[in-house]
Amino acid sequence: MSDIETGIHSDRDRKISGESDDLSLKHKRCITLDRPKINKVKLFLSLFSLGLSMFVTALDVLIVGTIIDTVCKTFGDYTKSGWIVTGYSLPNALFSLLWARLSAVLGPRISVVSCIILFEAGSLISALANSMNMLIAGRVVAGIGGSGLQTLSLVIGCQLVDEKSRPLVLSLLNCTFAVASIVGPFLGGAFTTHVTWRWCFYINLPIGGLAIAIFVFFYNPEGVNLLEKFGNTFKKVSSFHPVKKSPKKVLQQLLFGFDILSFISFTAGWLLFLLALTFGGQTHAWNSGIVISFIIIGVLLIAISLVYDFKVFEQIKTQDSFRPLLSWEIMSNRSILLSNFTGFFSTVAYNVQMIYSVQFFQLVYGFSAWKAGLHLIPILVSTVVFSIASGILTKKTGHIKPLLVFGSAMGVLGGGLMTLLDNKSTKHTQIGVLILPGVALGFVLPSALIACHVQLDKGNPSYGADLLETTSVNALLKSLGTTLGSILSTMVFSTSMNNKMKHGGLSLEEYDRLDGIASYRMDHFDGPRSEMGYILSDSIKNAFWMALGSSAIAFLCSIFVSKRKIAM
Repeated sequence: MSDIETGIHSDRDRKISGESDDLSLKHKRCITLDRPKINKVKLFLSLFSLGLSMFVTALDVLIVGTIIDTVCKTFGDYTKSGWIVTGYSLPNALFSLLWARLSAVLGPRISVVSCIILFEAGSLISALANSMNMLIAGRVVAGIGGSGLQTLSLVIGCQLVDEKSRPLVLSLLNCTFAVASIVGPFLGGAFTTHVTWRWCFYINLPIGGLAIAIFVFFYNPEGVNLLEKFGNTFKKVSSFHPVKKSPKKVLQQLLFGFDILSFISFTAGWLLFLLALTFGGQTHAWNSGIVISFIIIGVLLIAISLVYDFKVFEQIKTQDSFRPLLSWEIMSNRSILLSNFTGFFSTVAYNVQMIYSVQFFQLVYGFSAWKAGLHLIPILVSTVVFSIASGILTKKTGHIKPLLVFGSAMGVLGGGLMTLLDNKSTKHTQIGVLILPGVALGFVLPSALIACHVQLDKGNPSYGADLLETTSVNALLKSLGTTLGSILSTMVFSTSMNNKMKHGGLSLEEYDRLDGIASYRMDHFDGPRSEMGYILSDSIKNAFWMALGSSAIAFLCSIFVSKRKIAM
C-alpha cells in the first residue's frame, strides 16, 4: 500500500516505530512515489477524473477571456476588469504551496474532494454575483480550490505510473489545459452571445460533480471508506486544538509545520505589487504615493519571505524535520530554477496572446464574443496536438531539453508573428500567426515540469516530499505567469490607449474615462480602420510586443537547463 493514498500512518504504526505525531514528520514521511496496486480500468478512470478536475479549473480561467467586456458593462465597472482573471489566478498560485502540507493531514482523496467543493462553491458565488466585488470574491474562493486540484492532480498522476510513463501522463494532464482553451472561449462566447455570461460559471457545477464521483469511486487502492476516513481525519485535525495540545506546540505547527509567516508575507507582497500595477495609470497616477508605496512594500515583503525561507528558517526551526515552503536546497538547483522560469515566462506570453487575441477581434473588428472565440481555434488545436506529441517523444527518447528549447524557440518566433496582427491584416494572417504560440506551450509545459523532476535524488529519504514541493513550485510559477500576464498586459494596453488618445486629441462624448472605451466601442462600432480602430489595434500590438519579450526570456532560460534524461 502506498503512503500517498493513506496520507498519514496509523496510530499503531507510529507506536511501533516510536515516531513523533508531528505534522512535519508526517509531511516528510508520508509522501512517497510507491505505485499503488490498481488495475488498468481504475488507472484510466482515476487519471480521467484528475484530467477532468484540471480541465474544469483551466476552463474557469480561459472561459472568462471572452466575457470580460460584457461583465464589466453589466456592472458598470471597468477598473477591476483585470481582477476577473487575477482574482482566480493569484490565490490559485499562492495556495498551491500550502496544499502539499494540507494533503499530509487530510490525505490525497479528501484533499482533492475538498478542493473541488471549494472550487464549486466559488463558481456558484460568481454565477450569482450582483456586483463586481461579489464576482471577484467568488473567483478568489474558486482559485483557492483550483490551486490544490492543479498541484495534487499532477502529483497523483505521477505516482500512478512509472517514471518512463510520466512525461506522457503529464502531457495528457496538461493537455486538458489546451482542451479547455478550445472549449472555454467557444462556450464563453456562445453563452454570452446567446444566453447569459453567468452560465460560464454554472457549467462548472456538473463537471466538478462528475469529477468528484469518478475520483472517489475509482481512486481508492487501499479500499478505505471515504466517510470513515473523513471522520478519522477530522479527529486527527481536532487533536491540534489548544485544549488538547499545548499552545506552544500548536504555535510551532503553524510557524514551522505550515511556515505561515512566509506564506503571509509572500501572499501580501504579491497582492500589494499587483494592486499597484492595477491602480497605476488607471485610478491613480504612476507617481502617486499609493502606487509607489504598494510597489516598494510589496517587493520588500516578497524578498523578506524568500530570505526567511532560504536563510532564517533553518536556523530557528525547533525540529530538524520541519521544512520551509520554499527550500534553498531545491530552489538553488540551476536546472530546476531555469526550467520553472521557462514555464513561467512562456505562460505569461501565452496568457497575453490569448486574452488580447480575443480583445483584438472584439474591439478592432467588432465581432461578438462567440465569433471572437472561434478565431482562437488555431492556437488551441496546436497546443493540444503538440502537448501530446511532446509527451510521446519524451517517453520514447528520454530527452527533455531539446523539446524545451524547441518549444521556447517557437514561442519567440510565434510571438514575433503575433505582432503582425493589426487592423489591416488578412484572414490568412489572422489564422497563421496563431499557430506557433500553441506549439510553444504544448512543448514547454510538460517538459518544464519533467526537467525539474529528473534533478531530484531518488535515493533521498525525502524524495517524495521534494517531488511534491517541486511540483507545487512549478504550479505556483505557472499560475503567477497567468496572473502577471493578465495584469501587465492590461497595464500596457491601457497606458498605450491613454497616450495615443492624448496625442491624437481624440475625445468621446459619452465616456471621458479610458475604462468606458470598450463599452463605447461595442455600442458605436465604426469599423476596424477608423481612428479608434487604429488606436485599439496599435495598443493591442504593444501587448503582443510584451508577450514577445517574455517568450525571449523563456528561450534564454531554456538554453541553460541540464541535459539530464529520464530513466529508460
